[in-house]
Amino acid sequence: MAPTISIVDADPELADLLEPREVERARREAVTRVRHLSEGEWDVARALEPDVHHRGFLIADGLMSREVDVLGRRCVELIGPGDVMRPWSWDDEGSHVRAEVGWMVLEPTKLAVLDHELVLRIVPWPQLGVELFNRGTRRAHHLAVALAIAHHPRVEDRILLTLWHLAERWGKVTPDGILLPLPLSHERLASIVGAHRPSVTTAMGALAKAGKVSRRDDGGWLLHGDPPEKLRHHKLAAALT
Repeated sequence: MAPTISIVDADPELADLLEPREVERARREAVTRVRHLSEGEWDVARALEPDVHHRGFLIADGLMSREVDVLGRRCVELIGPGDVMRPWSWDDEGSHVRAEVGWMVLEPTKLAVLDHELVLRIVPWPQLGVELFNRGTRRAHHLAVALAIAHHPRVEDRILLTLWHLAERWGKVTPDGILLPLPLSHERLASIVGAHRPSVTTAMGALAKAGKVSRRDDGGWLLHGDPPEKLRHHKLAAALT
C-alpha cells in the first residue's frame, strides 16, 4: 500500500485551526497519499496524475526550488514546508511570454497529495480547505516582496534584504546571529536577486567585511545586527531584543 499521512500531521498549523476535540478525528480521517522525492532534478511530468480535480501537493518536509527561465535570464523561488504547489500547471492564456520551468529538490522532500478524495474527506472542516487555498496567496505575496527587492539598484542591498526576507521564514535565532540554514550558493543567490554571480560574490565580500553577514563551515549564512530599516517590522527583530 502507498504510504499515507494526515494533513494535520503534515502541517501542524492546520491542526491549530481545529477545535481540540476535532484534531484526533481529523488525524484519522483527513488522510492522503505521500510522495517522497530525493535530491536532484524533478521530472514533474511524471508527477501528473489522471485525476482532473487534482489540486497539487502540500510540502510536508524538505526544500525545493522552482527555476523559471525567460530568454536566458533565470529566477529562483525557494519552496518549503507548508507551501502548496501545482508543478505541472502553466497558464498558456495568462501570458504570451513562454518560460522554461524546472524544479530542483534541494533536500529530501515529502509531499502530501491534494487529490479529490482528500477534498471530500475534509468537508467537515472547511477551514482546512480555506487555509490550503491561502497558502497560494502566501506564495504570491512572498514573490511580490522578492520582486520589489530585486528592483533595488545596489546588489548589496538586494542580497541583504533577500537574506533577511528568507530569514523571516527559515531563520533561527542563535547567540552568533540569525542562522539561515539554506543551501544558498552565490550562483543561486544571483538567480534569486536578479544579478550576475561575480557581482554577488563581490557584494557578499563587502557585506562580510562590514560585519553584516558571515558563512559557517556547514554552508549556512549568519546575519548579524538588526534587520535593515526597510524591514524594521521584521518579526525576528523582536527576537533579537
